[in-house]
Amino acid sequence: MLKYLLLRVREILVPTSCFLWIFGCVPLDQATTNLNTPSYTKKLQLENRVYEENIKTVRLYPIQDSYDDVIQPAVLSIKSKRNLILEFDQLFGDFQSYYARLIHCDANWSKSKLRDSEILVQFNEFPITEYQYSFGTRIPYVHYEWIVPHVKRTGNYLIKVYRQGNEADLILTRRFMIYNNQLQIDATVAISQGIVERDFNQQLNFSIRYPDLNIRNPLEEINVVIRQNKRWDNALRDLPPTFIKEDLRTIEYRYFNLENNFLGGNEFRFFDLRSLNILGQNIASIDRDENRVDAFLLKDELSINRSYGTFQDINGEYVIGNLETDPAAITSDYAFVHFFLESPPKSEAVFILGALSDWQYNDDFLMTYDNELNGYTKSILLKQGWYNYIYYIPEDEDPYHYEGSYFQTENLYEVLVYYRPIGALADQLVGYSIIIHNRRP
Repeated sequence: MLKYLLLRVREILVPTSCFLWIFGCVPLDQATTNLNTPSYTKKLQLENRVYEENIKTVRLYPIQDSYDDVIQPAVLSIKSKRNLILEFDQLFGDFQSYYARLIHCDANWSKSKLRDSEILVQFNEFPITEYQYSFGTRIPYVHYEWIVPHVKRTGNYLIKVYRQGNEADLILTRRFMIYNNQLQIDATVAISQGIVERDFNQQLNFSIRYPDLNIRNPLEEINVVIRQNKRWDNALRDLPPTFIKEDLRTIEYRYFNLENNFLGGNEFRFFDLRSLNILGQNIASIDRDENRVDAFLLKDELSINRSYGTFQDINGEYVIGNLETDPAAITSDYAFVHFFLESPPKSEAVFILGALSDWQYNDDFLMTYDNELNGYTKSILLKQGWYNYIYYIPEDEDPYHYEGSYFQTENLYEVLVYYRPIGALADQLVGYSIIIHNRRP
């Protein structure tokens, strides 16, 4: 639609040398020092969070043995010799001195009572010294990397990154998990028990066998969490067992009231921004000038026009990539990606959701309705790469209104089993299993 009416006359002729913030035209490296929006407060949150607006493209994943590892969950066995790696970009400005610290958390992501000496061999403050400046990009940035050290205990962990040794000056936080399989998880994805729901829900049936673990009271000592596509916003928690067979040392979780159901959703929408010189898939046009790149996606439509179709996606993830230059981590540019969803207005808020939003609902990914365009628009600053996303309405009884939901949808599920004996100071992660429903060849 004429590039969304020329992006409403390029957002009312905003100069390319600065970005448009709610409070006016301020250079990004200056604007980040006085942010009071809920997305960027400095209060510590024990979740995946970015605390400054110039921190972008935060990734935490196992150090790569293969190309696909970058989209794998940030979960490792305590026996593994591999490490996790944290990456992020600081837009504009020079190198800054950042430090990282690990926080051990319970199954519900509250801080545990373990001391630093009980989770780490070394002192719990790590300077982040690996960095590179971007090369040949319109928007300059510093790319940081930090290899997460091995820990002594299983469980949930939070990485806290802060500036110049001042723990109150938060930059970002990221979750990861370390497990030791001390029991066996048998899990399958089945058709929902609900007659109405069986076409669009996915049901997780699972049981736990613990022949070598001394569980005295499963109701009190075992805590199970299930998440879909690495999401925390719709994770299932505090699922009570339905049957306990002490003679067989087995705990079963088989429900009849949809407690173990997820909406299947649909395969993710995607776009390919690995080149700024040629149009990748689902890119309608690219505008370039000396200081800025604008990439306009093809118009998206309502779910009524999207029946279920089998195609390969990456379950809401994104992969940084650059078809013209290497290495992609420091030669990939940032572009303003413009989304347009043609739709009548909804009374509930509509968000762009995926790993690009950390699976969170905040103003950075909240769409705005444009009466002249008869649809929702949003512009997001993203690094070059291949992206998955969906349009999501978290407060609607049908959050997948724009996508549709189908039992056949390929999804990744993780079952995490925590064990906390009576009197223990923290939860142990004693079981971890991945189930991929309807895996593509």
